[in-house]
Amino acid sequence: MKNQIKKVSIVLFAFCFLISCKKDDAAFLEEIRKDGLTVDNALITKAQFELALNSCYRQVQYFYNSTDGWTDYWHLGVNIDVAATTTIYISDPSAPWIDYTKINSQDAQSAKWWSWNYTLIKYANTVIGGVENKYAVISADEKKVLLAEARFFRAWAYRNLNIAFGGVPIISGPVTEPKVDFVRNTPAECNAFIKADLDYASANLPITTTVNGRVVRAAADNLLAEINIILKDYDGAIAAASRVIGGTSGSYSLMNTRFGARRTETMTTRGVPTDYYWDLHEINNTDYQMGNKEAIWVAQFERNTPGGGVGYPTQGNWMVQGRAYWSRHWLFAKAGHNNTAADSIGRGASFIRGTNYSNWDVWANSEGDIRNNETNIRRKFYFNTNIAATATQPAFKKGDLIPKSFLTAAEDSMWYCYPNWTKFGTDKHFAGDFIYGYTKDQFVMRLPETLLLRAEAYIAKGDKASALADVNTIRARAKAPLATVNQMDINYILDERVRELYGEEFRMLTLMRLGLLFDRVKKYGGATQSATVSAKNNLLPIPQSEIDRNIGAKLVQNPGY
Repeated sequence: MKNQIKKVSIVLFAFCFLISCKKDDAAFLEEIRKDGLTVDNALITKAQFELALNSCYRQVQYFYNSTDGWTDYWHLGVNIDVAATTTIYISDPSAPWIDYTKINSQDAQSAKWWSWNYTLIKYANTVIGGVENKYAVISADEKKVLLAEARFFRAWAYRNLNIAFGGVPIISGPVTEPKVDFVRNTPAECNAFIKADLDYASANLPITTTVNGRVVRAAADNLLAEINIILKDYDGAIAAASRVIGGTSGSYSLMNTRFGARRTETMTTRGVPTDYYWDLHEINNTDYQMGNKEAIWVAQFERNTPGGGVGYPTQGNWMVQGRAYWSRHWLFAKAGHNNTAADSIGRGASFIRGTNYSNWDVWANSEGDIRNNETNIRRKFYFNTNIAATATQPAFKKGDLIPKSFLTAAEDSMWYCYPNWTKFGTDKHFAGDFIYGYTKDQFVMRLPETLLLRAEAYIAKGDKASALADVNTIRARAKAPLATVNQMDINYILDERVRELYGEEFRMLTLMRLGLLFDRVKKYGGATQSATVSAKNNLLPIPQSEIDRNIGAKLVQNPGY
């Protein structure tokens, strides 16, 4: 018996030894390359993951500064209801987004929107897939934060796509081999996917950060409020917004006192009084870490710094926004200007002009509203030389205010003299360089939007009194006349978004998610736009290039395209 037990024991020992050797041999034979990067070793340490996430932040820069013209600002409302492209408007009224019938599956803007966002999704999915790498040397807590950050970016990109195209292919992880059989998920499926990512981000992102522009919990909650509105979960939207407004997701408040590097300056270089609303948009004032307590998420740009921008690194990563939105008053020869730019007027290129709706209509009955004062919207322009009298006009002296009666040609009010929103530029350029001497971080999310999202959710619930309180919080800060409960509807919210967030909110998406892009362009767009826009334009066309390369399945086009 003892001999039998001994024999069995020897056999078992030998078997276990062989298994152990096989495991040890497998581990020994497994190659871990250390002299180059592979899919197994490129993302191992926390520092490597954070470097990978930097690709997400860099991709966001493309939404603001990759082209010297109007196209980078199209999603902010250009050629929709709040702004128009001036040069095309005059020289080529048949161009797409002027003549809406020209928008088709070959549309460059739609293709850019698809590409920008799916590139961001690719970067986010790389991190999401990488944290599961068995070689990754990160703690459980670090993994949660990295996943939360990546899932936030993925949610933001899918929100951009789903609203614009109405359901797109969901890619939930890295694509490691050629794939040509994508199919569109429904809008509902996309919204559920987005919400799941945002719920995770809201639970796991840090509340604060010392790194300018790093996404925090409030950014996830702000976006979650919007997604819940889309899902008609108004209580969920109110709860998400309230976490930001009430302090659970961080300490945020509307700025109502002077702050920042120029807080002691009482006048701008063009001789108008400064104020705290002007401070909000000054260079080096946009970041939370610089004292701006209403900044939730800010896209970062830095002059003369590698990675500081994506559009014009050879000119020090300068911002085209000032040129794009500001008029070319410095070229107004008829008023005595002689091709000489100055801090007081900048060097605008007149690519984009506010519509009558944004420049005038929304400011009716706005006495005292500092957002509409001469400091924050420049409406006054002056002669640069003496102008002799003619049979149809009086004489003017250098320094006289240019009257509306002097602006007789289309170019006068479309190129040279139209309201300049000062948030888009500066009156103190770097080193006196009026072309390239302007770089500023860009608001992606700011507390007033959170208040307006909560007000929108309250209106949808029928609680106009609570909506009014949120709207009047914003208006009181601006010293504007307070709104009344009878004014509380979606149109008033859209108007207040213009007054507060013009050039900041993705206006295209705001109108598309409400199904109102067609209606608003019809009502407030230019003559050609309002005559050619149709209901199909509430969605963008799926890019034909994506349909053509997807040979393994049908990528269905949107109706009408």
